[in-house]
Amino acid sequence: MNLRKKVVRYAVDIVEELQKAGYEAYIVGGAVRDLYLKRAPKDYDISTNATPEEIRKVFGRRRARIIGKRFRLVHLRAGREIVEISTFRRTPLQKKQKRRGDTPEKMIFHDNEYGKVEEDAERRDFSVNALYYDPIADEVKDFSGTGLNDIRDNIVRVIGDPQTRFEEDPVRMIRALKLVGQYGFKMTPETSKALRKSLSLITHVSLSRLSLEFEKIMLSPYCVSILDALYRFGMLKHFLPFIDAKWDTQAGEYMRKLLTVKSERVLSGEYRSSISLSLAAMVLPFIEEEIGFSDAGALWENYGGISYEIRQLLFQVITPLSFCKLVTASTVRMLLIQPDFVEGKNDGLLSERGYSHARELMVLQNIATWHDDKLEEIWPRRGSRSRDDHENGKSGFKKKKRRRKYKPKYGSKKH
Repeated sequence: MNLRKKVVRYAVDIVEELQKAGYEAYIVGGAVRDLYLKRAPKDYDISTNATPEEIRKVFGRRRARIIGKRFRLVHLRAGREIVEISTFRRTPLQKKQKRRGDTPEKMIFHDNEYGKVEEDAERRDFSVNALYYDPIADEVKDFSGTGLNDIRDNIVRVIGDPQTRFEEDPVRMIRALKLVGQYGFKMTPETSKALRKSLSLITHVSLSRLSLEFEKIMLSPYCVSILDALYRFGMLKHFLPFIDAKWDTQAGEYMRKLLTVKSERVLSGEYRSSISLSLAAMVLPFIEEEIGFSDAGALWENYGGISYEIRQLLFQVITPLSFCKLVTASTVRMLLIQPDFVEGKNDGLLSERGYSHARELMVLQNIATWHDDKLEEIWPRRGSRSRDDHENGKSGFKKKKRRRKYKPKYGSKKH
């Protein structure tokens, strides 16, 4: 198969520059897998025998930045893209590992022992992610011996002993389930058995790493199917216990509906993916359930202190994970605007910070539940219209019966 014509030009150029400088270099991991599956890779990762310092010498300090402690690598600017370049590694010697508290004996905390390409392949997680593609020679190296066949057969196979590999890095379990959810792959019996036995190990992973994995899931257009895989295999209760408990409820179903509509619009190019928008779509049904009106999709009535309640509910939904204040503030802001959309209240809403994201959240609800033909016409993507224009063009949403179910749960503290 001729893959080179399917690879973006900047990835080929980076590999070529490294090879011209005398180094081995390959496109690796998910990009190669996606090319074989006839999908457009989300990004391109490159692996080489050049050290981070040597990589920076090839491309210059202005383009190449060394990052990471646990796993040192280079972020290289290629136009508007950031390409991740890693150095071939080998599995660290166990005697050099330092345990932290009651963490698993084989858990790896530092992964910066450089090695050969064959050793790098051995330490990768799954056979379908252990393919090395040289776009200059148009050659794929499958060091595991099963990677290409497993892609063809839709198989998730751990390289090495599954129990040991999950203990070394429990995040591999989440990545296995992402393959199940996103691609419809099936695990080998050994991989599935080891994963179910190792679920509790995820509690030993730092919250920052788990939050990053969650962000990647929520930004994926396949987030609902990935979350479903986490739920079916029992991982969600360790990862997002609130969502796990609410999965089969009316609010949980509405959450999945909103996220599905969001994903469809991202895939069609109607709107861009956003972590704050994804969080807002995830938490909105539970805000309605706690402090809203009787019907799903009927929203709530804003009142003094509701921003504090919404923020507390957001924290409750994503616990034990966390996000920066900027993401949290953006999420809360677009949620607070939602009642104004359906009530037809302008009052400077078009110039409100975050209006675009807030409008998109309104559109998701309209497609999923309201089916009001006027709403998207009343509220433009951008621009400014007078308050009278909005009041004269109110939708019929307000006429629906909306009865308050609960009193404020978290007090009336203002933030």
